[in-house]
Amino acid sequence: MQNKNIKVVRNLIQCLSLDELKKPEIVANLVRAFGIVQWGHPVFGDEEQFKNVSVDMAGIYQTPNQIAKALVYLSEFKIESYLEIGVFQGGNFIFVSEYLRRFNPDIKCTGLDPTDFLNPEIHAIIESEDWLEFIPATSDDIKQKYDLVLIDGEYTGGWPERDYNNVGKFAKICMVHDIQETTCPDAVNFWKGLHKEKVEFLDCTSELPTQGIGIVKGGKK
Repeated sequence: MQNKNIKVVRNLIQCLSLDELKKPEIVANLVRAFGIVQWGHPVFGDEEQFKNVSVDMAGIYQTPNQIAKALVYLSEFKIESYLEIGVFQGGNFIFVSEYLRRFNPDIKCTGLDPTDFLNPEIHAIIESEDWLEFIPATSDDIKQKYDLVLIDGEYTGGWPERDYNNVGKFAKICMVHDIQETTCPDAVNFWKGLHKEKVEFLDCTSELPTQGIGIVKGGKK
């Protein structure tokens, strides 16, 4: 099933002023308009109403206020390369990439995922843009450095730390997802054990702590 809002939201990101894109509520509403992935149990509290009607529709698996505030924070930095580990359906990858590109016109964005969950509609968008690419692999296969890395892939078997050691610690900025998610203890424990200056975005309206985004700066030379 096609998500007709993707084109609308992409156009809005491309047309809104930079000042407007620095307002978290505007960015959060763009996430809601794009649609949250219809996946798993109802864990988003008040945001459940913004889930897509079908699991086949490409969506964003993020808490709107969390990702919005994280992106507004990132808008202050020069970011010329972005790697997203664990793109799932690809909605978040497209949204984040479009947002970052407004502040960094020459950015190159790479989505990384060994699974086959990438939505065909998102794949077609990636194929049509020379500044976007998708690699069906894991961080074990990545040898270059990126300005920004998002770790949002496998959360068992020590993968959060493995992704960080492979690429996250070499990035100028590393963003980690699910740092307070009760169903992702590996991610929570990795984040707690990461002894760096941290910025956290934890807003949620669910009964239990949901998802959460953490950011650390300063890559290893």
